[in-house]
Amino acid sequence: MAAMTERRNVHAVVDQLVGEFGSSLPAGTVVAEVARCQAALIRAGVRSGLAPATEAMARCRLSRRAAG
Repeated sequence: MAAMTERRNVHAVVDQLVGEFGSSLPAGTVVAEVARCQAALIRAGVRSGLAPATEAMARCRLSRRAAG
């Protein structure tokens, strides 16, 4: 059940970041970056707080990509 809640929270993160970076990056780029960040965090062993950690990591990477 907790995994399902985390998954819903990550989907909300995707929606939020697509809205924020949609004017400077394609939605597919944002979605792919969030997926890469989530996968890296899971490989690192993050289970609790996956959504906020994914958001922070993806936001940092997307900000650099949008500015670059």
